[in-house]
Amino acid sequence: MKRSLLLAIFILNTFSYAQYDKGNSVIIWSSGKWVESTEGVEGASTTDWRESVENYFNARNKKDRLLKSSMLLTHYWTGASYDFHNIVEFNNMADATKWSVNAGDLNNRAWPNEEEREAALKAYNKYVQSSYHKDIHVWENHVPLMKKNNLKKSPDRTVVSVITNYWRPLSKVENGSSEERKKLIEKYFKEVTMKNAKVLSQRVVTHYWSGYISNGEWPVTTIREYASIEDADDTETENELFNKAFSEDEQKLYAKYWLGKHKDIGLFHNEAFTNK
Repeated sequence: MKRSLLLAIFILNTFSYAQYDKGNSVIIWSSGKWVESTEGVEGASTTDWRESVENYFNARNKKDRLLKSSMLLTHYWTGASYDFHNIVEFNNMADATKWSVNAGDLNNRAWPNEEEREAALKAYNKYVQSSYHKDIHVWENHVPLMKKNNLKKSPDRTVVSVITNYWRPLSKVENGSSEERKKLIEKYFKEVTMKNAKVLSQRVVTHYWSGYISNGEWPVTTIREYASIEDADDTETENELFNKAFSEDEQKLYAKYWLGKHKDIGLFHNEAFTNK
């Protein structure tokens, strides 16, 4: 994986290593591009791409002590067919910084044999545009709202939606409080998200240095994984669970904290066979 030193330098010069909330983690989103055409690429094929990519990520994941979780997102309905995105999670910004600048050491641990290492990196890199890398987001990941994919046999390729909703400014919420909002959101997670089998995994992230706050409206981005597009389109299951778990009064309380708008960030394939 190509990693820009820009991110590490920015982190080192801008942040202390404290989290906003104790126990939360850091998620970094970066993007790259596959080669737009494999014409002339030695040994290129769908099978070879799968083997090369799987070997690259799995070998590194096994030896990566800093990386908590990862997703490799590829084109589905968003972006170009040759776009890909890495969503990676760390305990804190200090670990993210170490990870950014120690790629070579990780490669050495993943493939102690020099010839095997060179072969693995060459096999992967031939599919990647080496001149392109973009750091997109650094988010605070709310661990209490994180659902992990615990399926014993998960599809090799899943569907991931990324959507941003907005908290209403507390000053505009009648009798509102951060404590009540937190309580309602955690109840939603436990009684709705965790009981919705269609949602394989979830990450709820908020502003760290990504995005902006406008008029007090706080962006809350949800990264959700599904087995299929049919599951991603299913809203009935969630509504039924919500109606079962929340009384009418609680539903009104929950709704008052949210603005009635959202932003669709993207719909992607997740190459689950590479994930940690």
